[in-house]
This record gives sequence, C-alpha cells and structure tokens, in this order.
Amino acid sequence: MVWLTGAALWMPDGEAVASDLRVNATVSTGNITVGERFTLDFTVTSREPRNVSRPVVQEPEGVRFVSTIPRSTTSYSLVNGVSRMTYRFTYTLVAVDTGAYQIPEIFVNIDGREYASNPLTVVVREQEEDPVTPGIPARPERPELFLELELSENRPVRGQQIIAEIVLYFRSTIDVSTYHVARSWQTEGFWREDLNQSQVRRPESVVMDGTSYRRVVLGRYALFPTRSGELTIPSFAIRATIRQTGRFRDDYSSFFDGFGRQRQIDLETPAKTITTANPPPAPGTGQLISAFGQFSVKRTLSDHRVKLGEAIDVITEISGSGNLGLITRPVYDYPDGFDTHRPRETVDRDKEAPRMSGVKQFRDVLIARNAGRFTIPETIIWVYDDSRRRYVRHLLPALSLEVVRDPNDQVTLAWSDDLRLTPVRGSVNWTKEKKKALHQRWWIWTTALVPLILLFSGWRIRRYRQKLATDEIFYRYEQAARQAEEKLNQAELQASVKTVYSLIYRALSDYITARMKQPGAGFTEKKLIQSLENKLSQSGSRYDREMLVRLEVLLTKCATIRYAPDPDDRDMARDIAGARKLLAELRNHL
Repeated sequence: MVWLTGAALWMPDGEAVASDLRVNATVSTGNITVGERFTLDFTVTSREPRNVSRPVVQEPEGVRFVSTIPRSTTSYSLVNGVSRMTYRFTYTLVAVDTGAYQIPEIFVNIDGREYASNPLTVVVREQEEDPVTPGIPARPERPELFLELELSENRPVRGQQIIAEIVLYFRSTIDVSTYHVARSWQTEGFWREDLNQSQVRRPESVVMDGTSYRRVVLGRYALFPTRSGELTIPSFAIRATIRQTGRFRDDYSSFFDGFGRQRQIDLETPAKTITTANPPPAPGTGQLISAFGQFSVKRTLSDHRVKLGEAIDVITEISGSGNLGLITRPVYDYPDGFDTHRPRETVDRDKEAPRMSGVKQFRDVLIARNAGRFTIPETIIWVYDDSRRRYVRHLLPALSLEVVRDPNDQVTLAWSDDLRLTPVRGSVNWTKEKKKALHQRWWIWTTALVPLILLFSGWRIRRYRQKLATDEIFYRYEQAARQAEEKLNQAELQASVKTVYSLIYRALSDYITARMKQPGAGFTEKKLIQSLENKLSQSGSRYDREMLVRLEVLLTKCATIRYAPDPDDRDMARDIAGARKLLAELRNHL
C-alpha cells in the first residue's frame, strides 16, 4: 500500500497542496500470477467537497485493463466533529506476462489543478504447480471460495483461552457482497465469548499451495474448554451473496453463468476435534482461583482506619487476558472482630481487544464490631500462564487496619455472647385450667385443615404452571411486566445507541401487546397507540391522554433513531427512565 500526502504530489505550477487534501493509490496485491485479476484503487480525501475529475491512467506493460472505465463512489463521514469527503475510483486489471512492471503515475484534476501520484510496482509470476511424487497421491485442489475455522491452540488445558476465527478465502475473480450466519453455533463443552466488537482485519492477499487467495476474518470468538478429553467444535455455516467478475468453473457455478451474475451460496467450516488436558497441580501451597491466562493480582483496602460499626471493603483486582469470566473469588482468613457480608463481583471487559481481556474485581464487605488493630494475613494466589505452560505465583502482602471508637457516640453497643435473664416481678394469680372438649381444641381443627389447604394450594399452583407452559398468550400476559423490566435493565448495560433504543422499543411494545393479548408483530407505532386507546376506552379505565402522547413520542424516537443524531448518555438514561415511568402508568390500566 502506498500513501501519498501533499509531499508525494506535484503540480505543474508548483503551488502548495492544501493540508487537508490526501491522495491514496493502492493495488490489492503486489505479487500475482499470470491470468489473475487484481484491483487498482485511487482515492482522494478532503475535509470539504472538491471538484474531482476521472483520473487518467496509462495501461502498463505486462498487465491490461479489464475495463478502462473505473467504478467510482463518493462517501461522506463525520467523526468527532471533523467532516471527510472520499472520492474512490477502482480499476480492475489482469496479469498477462511474467516480470516486474511499473504502473505509471496517475493524473487527476482537482478543482482545476492537476496532480500526479507516485508510480506503483507489481510482480507477475508463473502459476506454480506442485510436483507429483510417485506413490504419493496428489494434493486435492482447493475450491475458488471456502470457509475455514482457524484456532490459536489445538491442545489446550481445561479453562485456557482459544481464539477461534471464522475466515473466508476467495479468489480475486469473486466479489463477496454480503453474508449472514445460516444457523446458530452450539459449542457444547466450551464457554464462549463473542469478540466481534473488536476490530476485524481488512482483506489481505495470501498464497496457498501456489494459488493466490484473498483472506478476510468474518468472526472472532474466545472459547474456553470446560472439561478435559476430546471435544468437538461443530461447523460454522454462513450464506453469502457473491458476484463473479469473470468466467470460471467451480463447485458453485456452471459454464452458462453470465458475467457479473449474483447468487447466494451456503458455506460451512469442517468440524474440528481437539484434545483438552487437565491443568497440572499447583507447585506449592496457596490458592487456585481457576485463572488461566496472563493476569496480575492486586489486593487493597478501601480504608486503613475506620470507626466501630462502619464498613470496610477488601478489594481484589485481577486484570489481564484469559478466562476472565470463569475466575472464582479468593478466600481470605479474616481476624475475629469483623462481620462479613455478601461480596460484590464486577467484570470490566475490554470489548475492543482481539482477546478476552479486562479487569475482574471482588469486594469483600467487612463490618467492624470490635476496636483495635488488626492484620489480614498474606495470601498466595496461583495463576496458570498458558503461554508459558507453567504456574505464576502472586503474593498478596498482609494488610493492616485500625478500628477506633467514635468519641461523639453517646451510646456504645457492646456485643456479648453471654445470656442475660431478667426476673419478672409482681403478684401472681393462680387459676385452675378447665378441660375443653376435643372439638373445642384449636389444634384439632388446625391439624385437619392444614393438609386440605396445602392440597388446594398445590392444585392451584400446578394448574397455573400448566397453563403457563401450554398457553402462549397467557404466558406472555403474565410475564409481560417482568420481561419488560429485564429489557430495560439490559438497555442500561449497553453502549450501542441502536441497541439501547431497540430494547426500549421492545420493552414497551411487547408489554402493551402482551397485556392486550395481541400478537407481538405487525403493529406500527400509530396502530399500537390506537389499539391501546381503544382498549382503555372499552374497559372504562380513566387514563391520562398525555400518557399516550408521551408513549407515541418515545416509540417514534426509538423507531427513527438511526436517522437522528446520536444522543448522549444522559439522553439515553432519561429515555430509559421515561420508559419505566410509562410502564408503571400502564400497569394501572392493563
């Protein structure tokens, strides 16, 4: 790839080039075989619109143009307040003779001034053939287009991170327009994390068995084996839309396919079997917290001096790359004089990283109930470093803290395990108990009625559960509030604007249709509001018209958010809160 800035351009009149103007000339590959096609891209980028004419490209020796008319596109982007215009011209060429050839400088007229790029060089070689050895069968020829599952490790230990990449290989005579996953990927025996939010690499040129291919990563996942032995990773299937840029014969086309015809094909990776071993035992005394990867472990206190009755946090942070979600909480020996409460656990994952990485934090909450100086003893944590195939020892030093009494407290609570009894003083009246008939004793009736009550309650619960399992409308009606609240809770954890507003829309629309016992699909925003208004009017419920207006405004915003400017975090939080308020109001009427 050749990047050409202002210094790489020249003009006949010798004037300087505008600082925001960039010209980029690239070829898809610089090492090709005879008969192979490749592309030449010429792009002009600027912060403001330009008058860009079609570039003038001379046909080089050794290669020829498939068409001298380029495929041209214009795009506009706005990132962090900075606008960018991109003009792209794409030429398709084919190699005809072996040798090293130079693509001459490309001339382009921008705003009435002429610029020229630096020349590019391509190397054309003969198509290689594998030698045939007597007695050894010839290697099967690879197809023009195929899908591969590539693993970073084939013999891991249980709990080790494996990076699985779904890679598409295709010849230069094929253009892949779109693709989608054909079926769900069930990785039994593995805990899986999606890494597709990380930056996926652009297509690159590779040579496999003497044949040039384009290689592009379609998906990236982190797999963690949860048991030892032989585990099978099933096939991953996609459906792709491809377009031929020339006539060729492959498994997906026939001789009569037309030039440039688009069609859909199904591709899948072969299933792979790997052998997983048990991790070795730790080399010494200490704790194993099921950590496999490259991690650092740190332990701190939220405060080193607290008052009697106050809380203090023991914070353990485990940061790095590996099986972050499977790490268990370390257990410490705390001195007497503290009450322990339910610990808190959080995971801050780096979603942009190409591997499963981030920080996992455990917070043990302690309540001081005795004054004095205390020490939390040192602890040894063992982490298995899968890159070096050995355990790494992490020593957590002892922590000291002081608990003091608050001099402003007027009442001091003293904790004691002694049982103190206080005598009851006063006069005592002795009465003779009268014997009651058997049917007048309360426990007789209680003994008789309790089984009947339990039997009736069990029958009601069983009937309710059966109806939930068999009646889909009743299930949606009963679970509408809980499912709507779950969607809003999910929305608070999302970073994508479209995902947040999609969850808000589904929470409101699914709740309304479920409580009205209507199907969940087929409603526009206006039709949904109209059906809700009719339902409320027929039921005689006294509702606030302003509530319907707010509901329609929020649903319309959720449906059209892709066309509106991205809101900030405060806007999204305000809309989530507004959706919760609307759900609370709707519960009073539906």
